[in-house]
Amino acid sequence: MCRHLAYLGPPVALGQILVSPPHSLVRQSWEPRRQRYGTVNADGFGVGWYAEGDPVPGRYRRQGPVWGDETFADLVRVVRSTALLAAVRDATVAGADGEAAAAPFAADGLLFSHNGAVQGWPASLAPLATTLPAAALLTLEARSDSALLWALVRRRTSEGDTLSQAVTDTVLDVAAQAAGSRLNLLLTDGSTIVATAWGDTLWYLTEPGRRTVVASEPYDDDPLWREVPDRTLLTATRHDMTLTPLKEPPRESLPTDPHPAGGRDGRGATRRRAQRHEPAAQVAAPKWFYDAHGSELFEEITRLPEYYPTRAEREILVSRAARIAQVSGARTLVELGSGSSEKTRHLLDALPGLRTYVPVDVSESALKGAADLLLAERPDLSVHALIADFTHVLRLPETPGPRLVAFLGGTIGNLLPEERERFLHSVRELLSPGDSLLLGTDLVKDEATLVAAYDDAAGVTAAFNKNVLSVVNRELGADFPLDDFDHVAVWDPRREWIEMRLRARRALTVKIPEVDLVVTFAAGEEMRTEVSAKFREEGVRGELVDAGLRLEHWWTDAAGRFALSLATAF
Repeated sequence: MCRHLAYLGPPVALGQILVSPPHSLVRQSWEPRRQRYGTVNADGFGVGWYAEGDPVPGRYRRQGPVWGDETFADLVRVVRSTALLAAVRDATVAGADGEAAAAPFAADGLLFSHNGAVQGWPASLAPLATTLPAAALLTLEARSDSALLWALVRRRTSEGDTLSQAVTDTVLDVAAQAAGSRLNLLLTDGSTIVATAWGDTLWYLTEPGRRTVVASEPYDDDPLWREVPDRTLLTATRHDMTLTPLKEPPRESLPTDPHPAGGRDGRGATRRRAQRHEPAAQVAAPKWFYDAHGSELFEEITRLPEYYPTRAEREILVSRAARIAQVSGARTLVELGSGSSEKTRHLLDALPGLRTYVPVDVSESALKGAADLLLAERPDLSVHALIADFTHVLRLPETPGPRLVAFLGGTIGNLLPEERERFLHSVRELLSPGDSLLLGTDLVKDEATLVAAYDDAAGVTAAFNKNVLSVVNRELGADFPLDDFDHVAVWDPRREWIEMRLRARRALTVKIPEVDLVVTFAAGEEMRTEVSAKFREEGVRGELVDAGLRLEHWWTDAAGRFALSLATAF
């Protein structure tokens, strides 16, 4: 049901995006390649665009098929814009208000579209409709499920929610009331695109710093198109792309009060609208540590005298790279949490048959810098940089096998045991016969050595730890005072992991508006920001076996501080 598209980038004639590509949105109106429900989108169409200096977008909408409107062809040939949202429509209910029901809907400088259908419409959304002011109901543009979804999103943005939170909350609320609904929403203010993949296809194409396209399906065969996993929130600008998993809510009636007061969490903080906000806030810790500055700090950490893991792992890579290449026979190297890809060069040099390198990281700046350097050094190497959180389900590009998936640096220790189990199972799903996993694990050793590695004398790790507060302040509008927290590193011998914590120097209250959260800290109270588990060979072997992986080789540095293991699927 429906196809839609949003664009941010240099000024372009609308037709270059909507008409000219070989599988443009116009062509998708009668020949979609990936639409899961229905085929022909002939019940309406529209485009909204932003003119320079004017925050209010223009719109052109019509009932009927886009291919029969000569005015549209003329319009998109001459109108240019840096931002647009367009859609073609297959009506959920025939004849639902004609042109008024065609996307994009517009108000308050926003453009909105819905691809999908609400199950049980309209009765299923009656409880949510009652949460809207009477004026909002009386001014609905159409009597369609999409128009009501737009009213729900608009109410949230008018109350101060960010675009991402407004879309997320709306999807989760509607899914709770009408299970089985297809809720691919698309929203833009001309500088940010927010979209959900929920029941139908969604793809994106990005050239960081230049352009971003988000669409129901690719409009050409550019290999840089990437599919968004189902149940995912996408937030994008011309410079950044974030994918956040969304959780299916339980089927239960929501309170009619749109801002119900919540209880107290374990720290005594008041949490409001917690059920709605927590799923969108479940972004893995690496996102909060590894912005551009965090990545720079971590690279500095790896050069500190106290931080042995990088040197120990490099020692193994240098001495065993040829053997790893021989055993794996890899033609594609996939590196999870690649960062600067510096260590990977030992593998790249040792893999004579390598054709493709796929670095995966949450830091776009680190990926871009590493990819540019590698392409300059190795013009024959195909590099597919993937901005993604490796703790969630990955969809890798089609690449030649065998593939070697590398997860280095001991990063697996940052996952809790149940997270490690899920992660290893997800990696197992990526492996085909002949593929291998190369895993780096830091080993259990004396406490003094371990603590020093995470609490260096120069204070670099402390700055890295406190950077998480800077990122939360910037991304979630929080007001953490960085100078009022101290870095702490503690060894837990029972769990055999290091904990990094931040300790409040005084009693204070912190607000995090993006998730409607207020947190109070007592003087000396600590919050854990990271764990770093340490391993023994028998434990690694057991966790691999549980995930369906067989440990084939185990290599350590001369001092026995760190290990690389090579495993295959069984």
